[in-house]
Amino acid sequence: MGKMPQKATSVKDKWRAKRWYPIFAPRIFGEVQLGVTPAYSAEMALGRKVETTLYELSGDTSMIHVHLYFKAAKNNGERLDTMFVGHEMSRDYIRSLIRRKSSKVNVIVDVTTKDGYTMRLKGLALTTYRCHRSQRTALRNIMSEVLKKKAQESSFDQFIQDVVFGKLSNDLFEVGKKIYPLRKVEIEKSKVLRLPAQ
Repeated sequence: MGKMPQKATSVKDKWRAKRWYPIFAPRIFGEVQLGVTPAYSAEMALGRKVETTLYELSGDTSMIHVHLYFKAAKNNGERLDTMFVGHEMSRDYIRSLIRRKSSKVNVIVDVTTKDGYTMRLKGLALTTYRCHRSQRTALRNIMSEVLKKKAQESSFDQFIQDVVFGKLSNDLFEVGKKIYPLRKVEIEKSKVLRLPAQ
């Protein structure tokens, strides 16, 4: 019985020794504060992941289904700066897009940006009517080509903005509708696989 207060005190002391470090989004997302994290030092907090939504960063309620993932990459004094590591659209949102008597075409492709970042993207095209296998194949091929080409022409920051804010989805829609009538195109998911060689 007498040992209990000592254990409680040691736990309190450990927490007291930690400091709270604010975590900020990258510059392309306005350097908005994402939250705070406890750590003995800023270096020990590096590598921690943070999840938020595009709505929380932009205030745009139409973007509430877009989930963003960041990782604490460097400490800048008493703050932690993050890098973008991926995004994903909520399952409820994707489910709401599915319609009967139409086709769902998925493509998964690895791309490399002009400045050497390698990413994996999952694209989704929803057709107006049900299409044949050959048309689905043609849609996958053209989506893969466009994603690779756009990545090669863009810096990492620019490409991320195009992916997350919907410009790339619009580009895919414009190209894909020439093959078959489309209802919606989205970049459903992205993930950073490799950073540029140092």
